[in-house]
Amino acid sequence: MSFYNTKKLNNIFDEKDVGSYIIAEIGINHNGSFDEAIKLIDASIEAKVDAVKFQKRDLDAIYSKSVLTDSNSQEWNFEYLIPLLKEVELSNDEYKKIRKYCDEKQIDLIITPFDKTSAKFVGELGVSAFKISSADMTNIDLVQECSKYSVPLLISTGMWNDEDIKTCAEFYNKENINYAFLLAQSTYPAPYENLNLKYFDRLKELSKSDIVGYSGHERGIFIPIACVAMGYKIIEKHITFDKTLDGPDHKASMMPDEFKEMVKNIRLLESALSDHKSVNQAEMLNKEAFAKSAVPIRDLPKGHVLIKSDVIFKSPGKGIFPHQIYKYYGKVLKSDIKKDHYINDTDFQDTIKIKEWKKFHFSQQWGAKCRFHDYDKYKVLNSPVVEFHCSQTDLTLDFKPKEISLSQLIIHAPEIFDRKLVDICSLDEQYVKESLDILQKTLDKTKELHRYFPEHKPKVVMHLGGMFLNDREVKDTHKLIEIAIKNFAKLDYNSDEIDVIPENLPPRPWYLGGEWFQHAFMSSNDMKQFCNHFGLGMTYDISHAQLYCNMFDIDINEYTKKVMPFVSHLHISDAYGTNGEGVQIGEGCMDFDSLFEIMGRYNFSWVPEIWSGHLHEGAGTYECMKILEKKYATKV
Repeated sequence: MSFYNTKKLNNIFDEKDVGSYIIAEIGINHNGSFDEAIKLIDASIEAKVDAVKFQKRDLDAIYSKSVLTDSNSQEWNFEYLIPLLKEVELSNDEYKKIRKYCDEKQIDLIITPFDKTSAKFVGELGVSAFKISSADMTNIDLVQECSKYSVPLLISTGMWNDEDIKTCAEFYNKENINYAFLLAQSTYPAPYENLNLKYFDRLKELSKSDIVGYSGHERGIFIPIACVAMGYKIIEKHITFDKTLDGPDHKASMMPDEFKEMVKNIRLLESALSDHKSVNQAEMLNKEAFAKSAVPIRDLPKGHVLIKSDVIFKSPGKGIFPHQIYKYYGKVLKSDIKKDHYINDTDFQDTIKIKEWKKFHFSQQWGAKCRFHDYDKYKVLNSPVVEFHCSQTDLTLDFKPKEISLSQLIIHAPEIFDRKLVDICSLDEQYVKESLDILQKTLDKTKELHRYFPEHKPKVVMHLGGMFLNDREVKDTHKLIEIAIKNFAKLDYNSDEIDVIPENLPPRPWYLGGEWFQHAFMSSNDMKQFCNHFGLGMTYDISHAQLYCNMFDIDINEYTKKVMPFVSHLHISDAYGTNGEGVQIGEGCMDFDSLFEIMGRYNFSWVPEIWSGHLHEGAGTYECMKILEKKYATKV
């Protein structure tokens, strides 16, 4: 038997923390149309569910002949229901095609059989799990038949009380059936006041398992999200293209856009449910800005023994915090500390000064990032490249290096001005005008500084926008790039004198103390569209690219192959997740061996961009350089 089955459901039954398992219940909402069934599978895949579910019936095995031949002889609802069920049943051949389609699309297939004949067909067809409907929770023969096929059983509990559920659970447990209960309320739509969500703990107790799911028929998307917060591991909801269609399930179903929103919010919730308290990069910045750390009340010389009366606490929080300072009292300073300059643990260690760094040997034009105010420290490296990261204020400083340098000048334009982000993708003309103004000042500053770095044409790294404070659906970033192209053309510079190299951006960047949502200038197509229009190279931030690839399940090696032909400059660091940028080499998820194998075929300049790598005499940057030289010197 060959069929697609992800490890996720098995991991859930093994009680591994892999997030909730989300099922789109197509059921009979295809209305008997195979083509409609395929479209609903596609919509479910678009919503990023884990599985799709159908229903299989042999009506002759379920209902008596009299009901099938004269449904009007029964209660009035049979007159409506029986003809409908006859109309919507897909053929066995159509189910085989659905099985094959789900394999191709790599999505789990689950089917609810309503009788033993259907169960045998489903078992031989191959599914990731059987679903037992609420109506058949007590159908022991059907449950036993389904349990023969070595896949989990998901058993709904609607329409039964606690005593019924307890009786069935005792039988399932005695027979060692591999199952999970799904809390359900079998009305369509179900009223909120009858959902009984706190029955969750009782279902765990009865099933002797922490794996409990929720099969919902209520309106809206918030109940399943609440269930995930409560600990439900499996979520099932119906999906339809039209809630007004005939049939028992359409009215209790969700439209594809609702389903997509529900899944998205569940995944966001799961990401927030960690029991580990960590500090993200935006918090680190805020901690530096607002927390207080130890500073001396007077100049302290090297060799001084720190005592309590030497210290007061002020912002920024870049040094030793008040709760940590006590273990440093009585220790000898290994460096001079100026009054009001924060005290750091490295002040009690033998620190390698930038001027004492080893000489590096790389195959490409390498360099380090710095600011105007600490350039004198970094110039001793005589690196082939120096990249200045500028703030808005830097552009007004009268910065004049004391001597001519042979290094290539790279200026990283400000990303923020007047507490706003540079964005030339905006439809706000005034905003764009102000953004262009800061970029123009950067170009002018670069031209001014070129006289001190005359050996090579300077480059200007730019972030050009396309970010939003709140998430929004932007399916076609091509239009944002078109806006950026129109506005970028207004800048006044000579491309023979300066190379502008726009940078690819991460999906969840940190700006102004929090997380933003990036849309433009992330994909390889965006970068190619913009750069090709103006004949520009680009700055390739491999950490940003990895975060983008992580979020959208893209192979970074394929991404790299697409952009490298027009890459001029690299920012190098590791990455993790979708917003963990700039981490030290080896501390993230990047495969540098394969990445540098691709990039090493091209010529480019590069600098490390380790988060806070400039602190403590550039300790993070220095460590990055040593790692890169040891393993990849011939590639970078």
